[in-house]
Amino acid sequence: MLLPAYGLSWLEFDTERDTKVYKVWLCDLVHGVPPYKPLYLGTHWTGSLRWGLLHAAETLHLPTTKGWDYRVVDGYLYPTVTETTEEEARMREPIFREKLRPYLEDFDKVWEPLKAEITALYANLKERYGARKYEDIQGLENIELAGMFEDFVRVVSKREGEIHMIMMVPAYYIFGLFQNMWQELFGTPANIDPLFSRLMTGFDSAVFRVNREIWRLGTRAIELGLGQLFQTIDDSEEILAQLEKSNAGMQWVREYHEFLEVHGWRCERMLDWATPTWIEKPSLGIPSIKIAVISGGSFTLDEKREQAVKEREKAEKEVLAKVPLEQREWFSVLMRCAQKSCYWSEDHTPYLDMYAQAVGRWITRELGRRFAQAGCIDDPEDIYFLVPEDIRKAYVVMGNVNLRPYVERRKKEWEENLKKEPKPFIGDPEKAGEILMKDPTLSVSVQAPIVRPELKADLYGAAAAPGIIEGIARVIMSEKQLGEVQPGEILVSPGTSAAWTPVFEIVSGVITDGGGGTSHPVIVAREYGIPCVSGCIEATKKIKTGQKVRVDGNLGIVYILG
Repeated sequence: MLLPAYGLSWLEFDTERDTKVYKVWLCDLVHGVPPYKPLYLGTHWTGSLRWGLLHAAETLHLPTTKGWDYRVVDGYLYPTVTETTEEEARMREPIFREKLRPYLEDFDKVWEPLKAEITALYANLKERYGARKYEDIQGLENIELAGMFEDFVRVVSKREGEIHMIMMVPAYYIFGLFQNMWQELFGTPANIDPLFSRLMTGFDSAVFRVNREIWRLGTRAIELGLGQLFQTIDDSEEILAQLEKSNAGMQWVREYHEFLEVHGWRCERMLDWATPTWIEKPSLGIPSIKIAVISGGSFTLDEKREQAVKEREKAEKEVLAKVPLEQREWFSVLMRCAQKSCYWSEDHTPYLDMYAQAVGRWITRELGRRFAQAGCIDDPEDIYFLVPEDIRKAYVVMGNVNLRPYVERRKKEWEENLKKEPKPFIGDPEKAGEILMKDPTLSVSVQAPIVRPELKADLYGAAAAPGIIEGIARVIMSEKQLGEVQPGEILVSPGTSAAWTPVFEIVSGVITDGGGGTSHPVIVAREYGIPCVSGCIEATKKIKTGQKVRVDGNLGIVYILG
């Protein structure tokens, strides 16, 4: 029996064959909650990014897998890995080692040219169609907009997926090798070892540099005497309206729009075309700036990083002294590259995740606007219930086509899926650890909790940032709710992305359903020096806003105190 997946046949789950051929399917609680709408799901996530995974696994000759496979059940994402045979693994191993060498020798020498390449691709796409500024896209002819859509999907998005995964696969594979070596040498799981965490902190990245700019805007608001306005008005649109009423406010708004021209190419939900970008809807950036104002405009991460660097260097000496002499050189090489993996995990986000999705939104939203104007659909946002084949049916001669039946059918399915709770696993959950060992890149999306019954905890995590804190929980299910978080609360969420980073300035701890050692909440919590337990699977189900919880990042566990 094939389970429906918005008509996207390659994502339909075969209840008979898929549970026999694959050992276990793991729900992506980090990226796939709430369920994506069909256009982004079928075009970028399981199109370009899945292609990138397959491309990277085969290009690099990954020994244990040939990349991920994907299915969608009740709207939720379920990845697994396509395993190699023992003979294939033996043949691929020596090739893979050679392919891995450049990353081990000079990680930045691999990443920096690829970063420059994707940045140029975005610029060239805009330049080719004469749409250099955000509003320029409205002046394109239908055929030009259609060409831009095709170039984005077939060239830019595809290459973004390839670059993304030709970096992520080696980075996380090396991180996994280092984790394994750590446990073999020291007998403790690296993901929940405070000493291991100290080795992975003290690194700047593009995500933190963008947040530094957000804090600069917060400081600027205070300097211009606008701090009270940001703190006393809850509605972001109203804040912008009030700012227009004074010279100081208009000055700030001008500076804010300059920021948006560069950094506003980011969707509200980082990985989702169906949500607006900051440059499209400037009020989306206001909650982050409010956090900066509330915190006094001080970007504390810079101060914390100085201390983190000192602690990291001290930890490196301490750890290397414990490693047997004959293994020390290899351990040191893996450690340096594992550190780069954590850095890259945050550095790549503005260049790949954020900008690519923002460009996808820019183009598809304009198509949606025109489709609605021509009567193909009722609302511009309905385009996100279409798939590329539907769009191609109408993207030049729009008035002759009715796309509503496609929208209605898929919208109904999506709305029904929103009411359903995803199963953490499909198949044999005892095989989850084995699958994750075969492909460490899965750990950014899914990870099996490290359960130790003797601790009698309410939740067990798969990865952690050290420290212990007790506080009041705030359950946040999406970026739209970030403005609800109050200083000192403990954030509880399905997962976090770069868009959530500003809130780490004011929370005292973090708990997430999904994520592993290279996931956003763990890396950012380490940098901020706040406890985090990630990969708990059921945190958002078991914890309610207002409850008191204890986050023990030293052991990777959570207690619900009442």
